[in-house]
This record gives sequence, C-alpha cells and structure tokens, in this order.
Amino acid sequence: MRDKNELLGLSGTTPLANNLRSIKESVVKAPPAYNMDGLIAENKWAWIKKNVSSIGKNKFKPYPYYHDPQNNNGIFKIQKPSADPVTVALLSDWAADTAEAQLIAQQAGIQDYSIHLGDTYYVGNEKEIAENFNTDEGGTWPYGTLGSFAMVGNHEMYSNGQSYFTQLLPYMGTYVENQDLPVQVQQASFFCLENDHWRIIGLDTGYDSLTGFLGLSPNKKLDLTPEQKDWLQNTVKLNEDKRGIIILSHHQCFSAFEDEFPNPAKFISSLMSPGRDILWLWGHEHWFSVYGPNKLDNGSNIFARCIGNGGMPVELYNPDGGIKKPRNNVPASHENRNLVLYDQRKRQVVKGNIALGHNGYVILTLQANQLTIGYFDDNGGSGAGRKVLDETWTIDTTTGILKGTSITDHTINGNQPAALQLSLFGAWLKDAIGG
Repeated sequence: MRDKNELLGLSGTTPLANNLRSIKESVVKAPPAYNMDGLIAENKWAWIKKNVSSIGKNKFKPYPYYHDPQNNNGIFKIQKPSADPVTVALLSDWAADTAEAQLIAQQAGIQDYSIHLGDTYYVGNEKEIAENFNTDEGGTWPYGTLGSFAMVGNHEMYSNGQSYFTQLLPYMGTYVENQDLPVQVQQASFFCLENDHWRIIGLDTGYDSLTGFLGLSPNKKLDLTPEQKDWLQNTVKLNEDKRGIIILSHHQCFSAFEDEFPNPAKFISSLMSPGRDILWLWGHEHWFSVYGPNKLDNGSNIFARCIGNGGMPVELYNPDGGIKKPRNNVPASHENRNLVLYDQRKRQVVKGNIALGHNGYVILTLQANQLTIGYFDDNGGSGAGRKVLDETWTIDTTTGILKGTSITDHTINGNQPAALQLSLFGAWLKDAIGG
C-alpha cells in the first residue's frame, strides 16, 4: 500500500508493501471524515470554514507537462491485446471521504484501469488527498491493476493545486506486476490512454476554472491550457487516425441545468474533420444525465454524459419529478441541449427536506472495435453496484465512423426504484446514441 509519508509529501522512500492486485484486501478503512449533511450546498458555513485557509492562494506554477516527450509524451498504451476485454472504472466528484464514496470505491472494484475525473473535497489539500487516495490513511481509491489516472477539478484548485500536482500525480500512471511505482508516470493533468481501436483522452479544465475576487468564482471562459493545446495538436494528433475518441473532463461543455464551459470543445472541434463524432463524459454537476447528439463547431456530433455523482450529495432538482428552475438561472437560450434523461430517483432525505439521489460510477469495457459503457448506482447502500443503464458503441477504424448500437434503461424492469426521469422535452432514449 502507498506509504503515507510518500503520498503526503513525497519525502519517504518506503516501497509499496503489497502487489496492486491485492490492494483492496490490504486496505484498513478509516471512518469517513464527512457526511452528506456537511457537504450539501446549503451548508454554507461548513464550506466557508474549509475554504478560508485557501482563499487567495496563487495557482501552482510552473504548469506541469510532459517535458521529455522522447521518454514520456503523455500517451499511455493499454497493456492488453485489443481483442481482449479491457475494463476502465470512471469515478467523478468522488474524493469526498464520505461513507458513500467508500461504498462506491468498493463497488467499482479493481478493474484494469481507474480514472478520477476530478474534485477532492473540500479544497484538495494535503490532508484530503491523503484521506482519499492513501491507503495507509484509510483512502479507498480503487487503484487499477494496470494503471490509475487522476484529473484536476475546481476543488483541487481552491488550494492552488499543489497537493494534486506534487503528492498525487507521482503515484498515477501505468503499473506492471511486482513493481511498486508507476513505470510510466502521469506527469501532467492530461493524458491519453489508447489501444488499436480506442483513445481515452483526459483533459484539464480545472486549472483555469476559478476567477473573480480571491479566486472563488467559476470561470465561464475557462479553456485548455496552451500546453494541452500543443499536446493535442502535435503529440496526440487527433485527426491523423480513425480510432474512437472518448473525451473525459471535469467541467461540462454544455448543460441543460447549470453553467456552460464551451471553449474546450471549440478547440477540439478545430482539430477534427467534420463527421468524426465523439463521446464526452464529464463530472462537476453531481447527477447522472444523458444527452443526445449536440453539434461541435465543425458539424460533428458530441454525445455527452454527466457522471459526477461519485461521493458528493446528489441534490435532486425536484423530488416530485420534472425539471424545476435551475439553481444558477440558466438562460432560456440553453434550451435543453437535447437532454434525453437524468436520474431523479430519491435515495434519502437529509436536513428534513433535502432530497438526495444515488451516487454512482461508470465501467468502460473495450474489446476490439466495441465499447460498452455501464452506469451503476450505489444499490441502496449495500452489496454490489447495480447497473442502471448501459450502451454499446462501435468504431470503424477505416472510416472513423462511431455508431451507437444499443442503449438500455435497467430501472424500468420492475425490480428497481422508479425509472430514470425521461426528459420532459420529448426526446427518445435511442436519441442518446443517435438512433
């Protein structure tokens, strides 16, 4: 397991004690530091107390990137034949050190790879990074047997990002059996994990996500850093092959509910030929939602899903069903962004009248030219994760054509809580895969 001194400051030299394949059995869980009552948006005093020591800190600099591309260019090869199934766990807004986060980590299990899409609560400082990712401190992050990656959200940047960049990233990357540290380290907050058919590209939307007085307001003009743009254009070279593209980010490009951050998608669009449809999964908004196709600037389709419900409260918009007026007064011009469904199933009520939904996670399964995306919830607080939705896609690597082949809502079979809330705007479930 990861030595607490190493993860708390990279000052120790003790090697990892256990093989990564048995890390789940070696974890001794500490009681969670937080509960849902303390993390709901309405509990403003708790947020103020946690943020006060971080107010006004300058961003961590210089911005880390892959300085020696001959040895490590940020492209990580999947260490399995493309014909074999490869599993990738995706958790977002997970690192909250709540009982729900611990449960989600357990249910996600040990996959080939695992990726955190960002946000360590409250502010991503040294202690909070350790509590979530350091197994000696009771951290329950489900490290993959072949690799783990971590992205930066806005919350890590409340404490300027230093703990994320200096304490967590050195333990992220790809692993091999019987070696304790990554053999290829994730040196920056962006990466590409790929095989012969698929490219999973993690982007950093967190670094420039804060603005305003003391850096506490969301920056709606956030963009990819110049280092990322150069890497995407000259190293990843998005448009030079026809593999399927799965983009991961913390912030949403568009939303039926809250703020929109369109600039990263505009840049991605500028690098790609029309017709290269892509999948994009993000977090930040804290509830599971699925969109039908939306257009990039080049005319290609983007199929987006919000998966940011790992360990934070999922505050339902309207526990009686339907979409109520969004909290942030989203302009009517947003319309619904082709929203197909969102999860309005109630799991519990806190503070007497605040309805919370289910926490969850995603498992990607890549096998040859087929991708299966399984969406799971916390199963009411016990047992294995419960699949609520899955979808399958194929990629034609000779043409670059991405095709959705099936999508199934597993909450409508009578054996689970009420079905996922279909959009009130009349979209059909099949629209989510372009059917």
